[in-house]
Amino acid sequence: MSEQFGTLHCEPCASCRYETWQRIVDGRLCWYDNYYCAAYEVHACDEGRGVPPPWVRERIVAEEGTVRLPVGGPDGVPLKVVREWYGLTLPQLREVRAHGLDATPVEAELLRGMRSGPRE
Repeated sequence: MSEQFGTLHCEPCASCRYETWQRIVDGRLCWYDNYYCAAYEVHACDEGRGVPPPWVRERIVAEEGTVRLPVGGPDGVPLKVVREWYGLTLPQLREVRAHGLDATPVEAELLRGMRSGPRE
């Protein structure tokens, strides 16, 4: 579930600033998206838990890159966790099982800790 604070829109300009990040809070993945434009005095924030919406995750990936993680097996992230987190279909799950999962660095940190089982 995400919360949104003030949504006003302006055309993107040189004054527009985006800050998007993820962190682990109490063993859970959290994301934040902050937008500010000094020229039009616009400020909007959004935050949530879990994997962020695609447009937020795209910004994080563009800034920080990804880490390839093995999925399934004794050294991989559990299949159930990957399917639940990312909402993958069975064909998509087979694909990441075969080729690995591209996770953000923060997602990877949390998922690596789940190899021995998910934390609540």
